[in-house]
Formats: sequence, C-alpha cells, structure tokens
Amino acid sequence: MAKRVRTAFRLDEPGWRALVDEVAAAAHGWSREDWLNLPVRDRVALYSASIDHRDVVDLLAESRTVHGPSFLVERGTHRIRLGEPVDAPDWMFVAQEHDLVARVAVEVAGSSPVYVAGTSFISGITFDPTADGVSVEATTSRGTVVPEVTMRPDAVADAESGERWADQTDASWWVRLDLDRSEPITLAITVTVDGVVRRSEITIPALHDRVRPVGVLATDAGVRLTADGLDLRVAAPTQEWGSGTSPLSLDAVAERFGAVATIPSGRYAVTADVPLDLEDPEALCRSLADRAIDFVDLLVTARGWSPGEADVSLVVRNPIPVEDRGRRRQRLLLDEIREHAGPLRERALVMCFSGTGAGDSVAPIARGLVERGIPVDWVVTDHSVAVPEGMRPVLLHSREWHDAFTHARYLVNNAEFPHYVRFREGQRYLQTWHGTPLKRVGHDIENARLTAGYTAAMERESKAWEALLAQNAYAAGVLPRALASTGRTIVEGYPRNDALALDGDGALRHRTREALGLGDELVVLYAPTWRDSARDAGGRRAFVSHLDAAGVHERTGATVLLRSHSNAAAGRGLLASPGVVDVTGHPDITALLAAADVLVTDYSSVMFDFAVTERLQILLVPDADEYRDERGFYLDLREMPPGPVVTSTDEVIEVLLNGDTSGADRTAFRQRFAPLDDGEATARVLDAWLGPVSGLQQAQ
Repeated sequence: MAKRVRTAFRLDEPGWRALVDEVAAAAHGWSREDWLNLPVRDRVALYSASIDHRDVVDLLAESRTVHGPSFLVERGTHRIRLGEPVDAPDWMFVAQEHDLVARVAVEVAGSSPVYVAGTSFISGITFDPTADGVSVEATTSRGTVVPEVTMRPDAVADAESGERWADQTDASWWVRLDLDRSEPITLAITVTVDGVVRRSEITIPALHDRVRPVGVLATDAGVRLTADGLDLRVAAPTQEWGSGTSPLSLDAVAERFGAVATIPSGRYAVTADVPLDLEDPEALCRSLADRAIDFVDLLVTARGWSPGEADVSLVVRNPIPVEDRGRRRQRLLLDEIREHAGPLRERALVMCFSGTGAGDSVAPIARGLVERGIPVDWVVTDHSVAVPEGMRPVLLHSREWHDAFTHARYLVNNAEFPHYVRFREGQRYLQTWHGTPLKRVGHDIENARLTAGYTAAMERESKAWEALLAQNAYAAGVLPRALASTGRTIVEGYPRNDALALDGDGALRHRTREALGLGDELVVLYAPTWRDSARDAGGRRAFVSHLDAAGVHERTGATVLLRSHSNAAAGRGLLASPGVVDVTGHPDITALLAAADVLVTDYSSVMFDFAVTERLQILLVPDADEYRDERGFYLDLREMPPGPVVTSTDEVIEVLLNGDTSGADRTAFRQRFAPLDDGEATARVLDAWLGPVSGLQQAQ
C-alpha cells in the first residue's frame, strides 16, 4: 500500500478516491507501533492519504524522488523535519531506529602501512566533533587492530554527502593501519552521533607483489602520471581521456572531432595490466579540497581505491567554489538569491539538453537573440561544452547560474530546467522541444514510469511556456496536448534544420567529414533511440543496437558513424572499430546529418530532420511490435515511410548494395513533415515570438 501511495500522483480522480477509501479503511485498525514501523515518509504519506490530503502526498512523493533520503533530525529530541509543510500528529515525526541510517564512504591507499580516509555520519543529524565520534577496527587473519582515528573537517566531503539539511563537514577522518595488504583487510567502522550507534563493514582487497605506485603531478597543461614505465590508460565510462606509455601527460583540454575542448567533469579510472596504488598514500591525511589540482576551468583530485571503483581514479570537478557546492549549500544559495532578487534584466538565458549541449534549435535562436542586441548566458554542465561565439558560458548550479536565471527576461530551452527553479512574473519562455514525435511523449504515454519530481517539474515548466515550437502541423497537433502546454504553438519549421537546408554548397558536410577524418567514401549514420525498459546491471539505460556496424563496413566499404542516444550512452564504453566511428560525443547532430549519405534509425525524431536532405533513410525496426506495446506510436510509418523499412542488418546491406527506389517516398515525407525547413525558420520563429525587428533596429 505504501508503494501505491508513493505513485498516487499518477492517479486520476476516481483512482485517488478509491485509494483514499482503501487507506482510510486499513489505517483504522493500525496501532501506533504499526505506523512507526514504516519509514517516516511512508507513514506521513499514508496518514495524509487517509485524510484525503492529496497535495501533501504529492509533495512528499516529489521530495522523495528529488532529495532522496535526506531530512533534518533534531539533536536531542530526534524529531524529524521533512522540509515540507506537513500536518500530521507529532509522534509520527519522532525518528525510529530504521529512520536513522549511517552513511559511510572510504578511500584507501598504501600497501604497508595502509592509509584510510573516510566520511561517516547518521543521515540528517549534523555531526558534532565535540560530542560524536568514529572508531575503526581492522581485521586480518592475524588478528584485529584498533588504530587511532584523526577527525578533520572536509568541506568537499560535505558537498558530496548528498545531505540537503545537515552539515557533515566535520564527519571526515583518517587512520593509519600498520598492516600490509598481502591479504584482505576487513574494516568495521562504528559511528556514534547523538547517542545513535551504527556499525558498517567494508573489505579492502589485497594488493599483490606486482602492484605499482602511480605518481600524480600537476603541470602547466594538466596532470602527469608516472608509474615506473607501465602502460596506463585513463578512461571515463563513455570516452577516453588519454592513453599511452607512462609517464602519461593528460592535458586539461583535448581535441574532440576537430575542436579543442576542456575535459568533461566526472570520475576517470586509471587502469593498467597490474594493480595500481597512489604513490603518496599519506595524501589521504589531507582533505579533498587540499588535494585538488586547480586549473582554470576544472579541479582534479587523485583518489585511491573505494568500494566499486578502480584502484586509482581522477575526479574532475567544475571550479565552482566549495561553499556553493552540494545540496545543502545550494539550498542556502537559492534562498539568498531569491530573497535579494532585483528586477528582470534585458538578457536571455538558454539551455540545451540539461546543459550538456550547445546546439539543437537553441543555438540558432540564441544567435538570433544576440543579433537583436539581447545578451545571452548559456548554461553548461561543465566547460567541455563549447558555447557559440559571443555568448557567456555559465556553469549549472553555480552562483552565476542562479543569478542569471533569476534575473533573465528571456528563457530558451529544448528540455526542462532543474526541478528547483521558480519562474518569475514577466519572464518570457520559449520552449523549442527537441524533435517531431513518432513515439508517444509526455501525458500520452500509457503507464508512464515518470518520477514524481520530474512530473511536478514538467507541470511547472509547461505553465511557464509563453510559446512552444513545432516543426510541422502534425507536431503542432500532438505536442501541446502531450506536454500540457497552454501557451502559443509556433509552427514555422525547426531552426536547427536551417543549417541543413542552407548547405547546398556542402560546406558544412565537408567540414564535418574533415573533422571526422573522412573522405569521399559512403557514410552511413546509425542513430537509434533509447528503450524505456532496457537497463544495464547498474540500472542505467542500456544501449540497444540492432545494426552490425562492423559487418556493414566489411560488406559495403561504407564508414559507419554510430551515435547512441544520450539517454543510453552512459557506461556503455567506446564502440569504435575499423570502419566504425563512435560519434556519440559529437556536439552537433545537424553536422553529422550533413556528413551522412544514408541514415539508419528506428523510432528517433532524427528521421524528420534528415528528411530535409531527401537522402536515403532506412528504418531498422526488428522490435517494432514490442516498442509499440511498450511506448506507443502516433503514426504507422509503414503507411508513409521515409525509406525502406527492414528488420535485419542483412536487409540494410542489401539496400546499400543494390540501390533504393524510395525517392518518391522521401519527397512525400519531406513535404508532409519538413515543408517549412527552408533555411529561414529561425528568423520566422523569432518574429513570431518577439515580434518583427523594426527598421531602426535593422539599421542598427
């Protein structure tokens, strides 16, 4: 029943009424002990449902999915504050044993002696070093040792704690173990906070004789690793940072697809054929802030082994001041900026794919705003995202970002802003969206598994949209209803396709091919969409490919550009091989479409953009029936396809080798879905949104 109340936000009114009756009937027979056996959010949500307080139930569900398990627990009384206005009996807010959960993180380096750094606290209770404590026992086959624990503040560890309410700066510590790692070491970590005692166990793996220490040095350009002549590789889940023979220099910037960009933030594993360790294990005695290597656009910290991580990692962060990082400090920063907000400024703030991109229809709209004399702040997750010339990059979650959003008169986005934003009266928000939908989206998805946080954020978003873009009349009939848009719908073509429509001389096509190292060979772009239910072992969306890209190259000689959807790219590794180029990290899908001779896709909206070129498209859809049943379609493309519809790689190859006769289909497809993509969509969209530029403005 608790699980059903957590997802009550998905119910219609009759469904909610039935749930209220069921919960009220069941709750009538519950004792106080029955209530208190439930986690605090569940007991308060069930109580609220039993008295028909749907707004509270929805608020608690949103808070759960957005903020996770974090809440504030008062010292002494152990009374819980959920951070939301909730009317329930006081005894329901008294923390029980199961509400007081220990959080423990450790980092290990050294072989003899062994150094361990950690952060340990009871979630929700601010750690007080004068009253609370941490003890450590280390056990091997030779017995148990109890080392001295040195507590030391670590602002970075607090920022990484995930706590929204409690300050855990003082919950960090380190120990020296006078043991060797020739065998595993079991750590028993006991944290005592405000009388609450919790014990956790972590096993440190053994290090063998072949272990090699890795030195990490700062250079003018980046980081230099040394490891006694070993071959090292530094890799993130989706791309290599650098590789070679040690000593390995990793610049703070790297060339990607012909452009130089700052390294993306994230955790990078250092790997080799032998076990690795930090050359200076005593570094763990210092805080993470003290250990960081500071560059202009990023911070790099070398870390030793942690559970589930590589032997040695490099953690790359944005250069946001530590006092502004983490959930708790972000909450305080938001409160401060909102309290002192001034009038709106004649500036625009734009965002593309949650800050990970600088293209789509957002880019031409932003350039058009600059041409109209409106300065543009572009929100980026990190400085690896290169924004168009003449615009100011603003780091997401930074003080500058919060200030820019709060005071911008014009907002442009192709997805949604973070859940915590609050739109202001007078802000003009243009939602460009990111494609003509073939698969059902938003409220049109039956049995959608969207979280309460996302659902609530999208409801606030759509109410703030002054205008929504649709590529064509068909999309204009679908998107407003599916996305609950109540503003205007602008149907003037897609600005992102202007570059395709205007590439008659092939300049964009040539530049893109040159940057990818391609010549005049046949180029096939494979760009499938993601699947809702396909997940990897870690719970992330898995990349689903139905094309044997290497086989296509071997049998046709074509170069295959492989682009995973961003929703399915994390953790899948590089997919390049001879004749196959992984372009998932390429910043501009429009440039890739210009470079391609053939598009192979499935249910992706990219088919409606590629229609502008009237080049060959092949729909590879062996799972069409399953996808229809899972997600649902608006159209049956078999009735009006942009090209051949096939179910296997062999059929794709057959079309490539034997030619295609779908030219008439491609022309009809363009006339239906891209009739306005003539290279002038951006100007028409801006005129429709903001009004035409006056003669005086044009002269200026």
